[in-house]
Amino acid sequence: MNISSFICVGGILTTLAVLFQSAPVFLPAIGLFLSPLSTLPIAIASVSSIPLGFAVFLSSVLILTMISIQESIILLFTTGVLGIVIGTLLFRKGIISSILFSSIALSLGIIFLTYIVGIPAFVDLASSFSTALTFLIFFLFSLIYASICNICLKKFINYLRKIKIIS
Repeated sequence: MNISSFICVGGILTTLAVLFQSAPVFLPAIGLFLSPLSTLPIAIASVSSIPLGFAVFLSSVLILTMISIQESIILLFTTGVLGIVIGTLLFRKGIISSILFSSIALSLGIIFLTYIVGIPAFVDLASSFSTALTFLIFFLFSLIYASICNICLKKFINYLRKIKIIS
């Protein structure tokens, strides 16, 4: 990939990731459903090129920091990391490895947001259960969520390859 296409593709994917992740700020009800889609542009970038994936991830975090610190932190530790792991592993190591490692990464991100950062929604959930049960709930949620993301992304990437959008 030459430098000009790297910059153009990276800019477009960064724009999409920022728009999806910042949707709850501008569209409070609908935006919550659009926010998880920020994983998609980062994963597509990582499938194409690992350095492109990291560039899209980091530039999205930087731009989101100017829009909403909370959304930036959520992208940094959950949806963005999920996109990097899925995009890096899905076609290089297989779907089982991708599901396992992406669910572990997502679980660790949610645990970090709960116990270190203290995002209110996660803290409220964690305070009603024991720590071990909370970890189990987070991991099971992450496993299901990562499985759905991996399967959908694999189909979407295969479609993009079929119509020759990406190689």
